[in-house]
Amino acid sequence: MLIIALAGADSVEAINALIAGSFGGTIAIARTLTFLLPLTLVALGWIVAFSSRRINVGFEGQILMGGVAAAWAGIYLAPHIPFPLQLPFAVLIAVVAGGLYAAIAALLWAWRGVNEIISTLMLNFIATGIVAWLVAGPMQEPTHQFPNSPPVVPSALWPHLLPNSTLTWDVLLAPILVAFTWFVMNRTAAGFLLRLTGSNERAARFAGVSTRLVTVMSLAASGALAGLAGSSLILGAGTGKLAAQFSAGFGFDGIVVALVARNNPLAVLPAAVLFAALRSGSGLMEARAGVSSQLVFITQGLVILLVAGSAFLFEQMALD
Repeated sequence: MLIIALAGADSVEAINALIAGSFGGTIAIARTLTFLLPLTLVALGWIVAFSSRRINVGFEGQILMGGVAAAWAGIYLAPHIPFPLQLPFAVLIAVVAGGLYAAIAALLWAWRGVNEIISTLMLNFIATGIVAWLVAGPMQEPTHQFPNSPPVVPSALWPHLLPNSTLTWDVLLAPILVAFTWFVMNRTAAGFLLRLTGSNERAARFAGVSTRLVTVMSLAASGALAGLAGSSLILGAGTGKLAAQFSAGFGFDGIVVALVARNNPLAVLPAAVLFAALRSGSGLMEARAGVSSQLVFITQGLVILLVAGSAFLFEQMALD
């Protein structure tokens, strides 16, 4: 509200518009929940990778590859397989594609010592180029007038949860995967090995843990979650067509969600709701109050600074 006031606008009117655009009615809530799933999946992917002390900033590319795989399966393969398997098959292909794309950076790190921050970041640009080439070439719609693919067959799309909205049944994956990730991280041997590797890699090696394998698997699992987010953007809330830049920045916003959640899977959902609401309500805020929706990005940056600053203060208080 202070930022909006400094920008010369009515902060109360702007906040009311932001809330109305996010939670003011069934359609607004449905739109907010539509944004919730990809933010949650990317945040969980960040947490899985960071648990082994690997930093994956390639979620945008992994989302794109997951979306490409889902669109390809939904357009060209789904008509040739039984109806009940069409959607699960397209989703599975997307998960595998996202995991394999992240595995490229993981294997480069394991075999050649390539910094995964650089490799995952660079792979984003490669994925963007691949999608741009596909929608203007091999996968372009038949008339060749628009830079997108043909639509996925309707039987391979997620059914709508609410009529006349973008909300589909895949949104239920968000709480399920949050609970599953927490359980794996805290109640299984795999989660223990992951946390042990991240806490002290040298001690883990002395204990007989294959830390390279654990790290490669964590990055691949991280990419698989991003690939699932990509499938949702094509088969769920999207138009059912592959288009350039359909990832819409979810790959980076999801990292912010994970940071706000302090890398705790159980805190991901409320953090994702916050950022989904900012995305959902910014358009109405701009229309009603004349406040640029770009202020949402400033708000996100301030949230990160405040969360990081509070963590630092708590650590200093604990030391004192």
